[in-house]
Amino acid sequence: MAAASSSSPSSHHPGSSSYSGRWEYEVFLCFRGANTRTGFTGHLMAALRDRQIKAFIDDMLDKTESIDELISALKRSALSVVIFSENFADSSWCLDEVATISRSMEEFGHRVLPVFYKVDPSDVSEASGSYAAAIEQHHGSSESPEDRKRWMDALKAIANCAGYTSHDIKLDSELVKEIFNDVLKRLTEISHRVKFDHLIGMDAEFPRLNNY
Repeated sequence: MAAASSSSPSSHHPGSSSYSGRWEYEVFLCFRGANTRTGFTGHLMAALRDRQIKAFIDDMLDKTESIDELISALKRSALSVVIFSENFADSSWCLDEVATISRSMEEFGHRVLPVFYKVDPSDVSEASGSYAAAIEQHHGSSESPEDRKRWMDALKAIANCAGYTSHDIKLDSELVKEIFNDVLKRLTEISHRVKFDHLIGMDAEFPRLNNY
C-alpha cells in the first residue's frame, strides 16, 4: 500500500478552539499498547503534545473504566490515527475500537489515518497472518460470529484508506514526521469545513430572521 503524500511543515496549529466546541479531542490514537506504547506511539504522542494538539490516548482512562469510555472518547475526536502492529488483533478492545471508527467513517464521514507499523497492510485488510490467527482465537472463545464479521469488515475498510507503512519509511523518526505533517493538514481541512458549515447555517437563518 502506497503511503499518502504528506504535507509540508506548517506553522499553523488548528487548535481546539477552531472546532467551536464540537470536538473534545483533535486526535484519537488507536493502538495496541503492548507493541508500541513506549516506542513508536509514544514518540508520535510526544510530537502531537509538543505542538499542543490535544490527543486522546488510553492511559488517560482509569484502569476501572470500560471499553465504553474509550469509544465515547473516540466519538468526541475529530480524527483517528490507527496504528496497526503485529499483535494488534490480539486485543478485542482494539478490534471494537476499529469497528466503531469504521462505523463513524460510514455514518458521519469521520476521518481516519491508518499506520502499518512492522506489519503488512494486506495482513490487515485481508485478516491474514497474525490477524487471522488472533481473530480465530477470539472466535473460539466467547465472541460471536457477528463480532468476527464486524471486525473483519472494519479492518478492511480502514486498511483501504490512504496511510503510511513502516515498510516504506524505515526510520521511526521520519515516519513520525510524515504522520505528524499529515495530521496537521487534515485537522486544518476539518477546521475549515466546520467553519464553512457554520456559515452556511447562518445563511439559512437570514430569510427566517427577515420575516420579523
